[in-house]
Formats: sequence, structure tokens, C-alpha cells
Amino acid sequence: MDLERLTAADVCPICGGMGWVLDSADGRKLAHPCICRASEAARARLSAAGIPERYRDCTLDNFSDNNASLTRAKTLAREFVDAYPAVDAGLLLVGPSGRGKTHLACAILSEIVTTKGASGLYVDFSDLLMKITTSFRPDADFSKESVLTPYAEAELLVVDELGAAKPHAWVLDVLYSLLNTRYNRKRVTIATSNFEDEVAPGSGEREKLEDRIGYRLRSRLYEMCLLVSLKGSDFRKDVLGTKIRSRF
Repeated sequence: MDLERLTAADVCPICGGMGWVLDSADGRKLAHPCICRASEAARARLSAAGIPERYRDCTLDNFSDNNASLTRAKTLAREFVDAYPAVDAGLLLVGPSGRGKTHLACAILSEIVTTKGASGLYVDFSDLLMKITTSFRPDADFSKESVLTPYAEAELLVVDELGAAKPHAWVLDVLYSLLNTRYNRKRVTIATSNFEDEVAPGSGEREKLEDRIGYRLRSRLYEMCLLVSLKGSDFRKDVLGTKIRSRF
């Protein structure tokens, strides 16, 4: 049985579900932790990371790299995972919709949490903005600090769809404070965005990333993240869409 895939209903074949293994040495019985305890801890960390259900099965191996740009992105992701925690910066994955940015970010988070013993957290940018905005309401049940602290302290943070919603100026100040705190604490951040530093011809976009998140936030990301651009066709449209249409 694969210990990495044991569920709560499974019983470890090594320890029988006790979590300890008994050995005998010099006439004495000695107990040591079973390896299933490490697998259990890894599953708990992965569950706490908050990866959306749609992306929980995403891995680097099943990432579709059908052009040079995506192959480079996958290679950089693999190098990042292999080197972690000895990395100098996070990653900023940019490119049009459907190029696999969220897949890649979640795959990195999942593998690092599972194999490196790290703790991590996923957050959608629009959801984060909503939480921050709500925390300032007079009738809010939670404070701004209680919203931001988990993201500020997370060992590895994935911010997905950066710039998807355009924040108010005061929210940008809060976001800058969050990223600046992570920068000063040497916490690693991975972000994805459909917006790039220059508007690509034919992309349909009219705004740059800086237009969406402000100059200060984009400037801080230059110091925090390696820019990785994903190009190519829309995977959702060309591959997944074709599969769905073929069922009818």
C-alpha cells in the first residue's frame, strides 16, 4: 500500500494504525514513530494550504508544456521546488488566461508542502480583497489584523489572479504592507496574473499589471519574485473545450 495515499479510513500495514513500531534490541522493546505519521502530517499540511478542489490533483508531471515558453516555465518550477527552501525569490507567473498559471502555482505549493515539510497557503486575490474590505466595516466580525496575519506569516504563500479586481487606493496600501512584511521576514511568495508588464498585441488586454495593482506593489514584486511568462494557446479552449464538446 502507498503510504502517501493512505486515507483516514485506511490502516497502516506497518503499525496497524498505532503510529508506533516496536523493535527488540538487547532484550528490550523499543518504540519509534512509524513512517505513516510523517505521511499523515504531510496530508494535514496540504489540507491546511487551502488549494481549491479543482487544482488539488495538479502536479508538475501532469502540467501540459506543449511549447518552449511552457517548457521553460515548467523547468523553472521544477528547479524552484528542488531548491526550496534555499531560494532567493518567489515566482511571478504571468500570461493570458488558460496557459496553466494556477496549475503550476498549485503544483509547486502542493509538492513543497508534501515533500519538504513546509507550511503554505493559497489565496485568490479577489477573495483577499473582499476579506480586507469587509474587515473595515463597522459590523465586521473580524479585524484587518486577523485577516492579514495568516498570509503575512505563511512560510510559502500563493496569491492567485493578482490584479483580477482593481482595489481602492487604501486597499492597495494594505496589500503593500502585507507584501512588504513578507519581504522583510524573508517569506517566499508565488503570484499569478493575467496582466503583464507590457500589453501584448492581440491579447485583448488594455491594462498592464502596474495599472491594476499600482506602482509600489509592482516595484516590490520585482524584488520578491522572478518573472516567468507563459505563452501559447488557451488550454481550456483548445483542449478541455474540445473534450467537453466531444461528449455530445
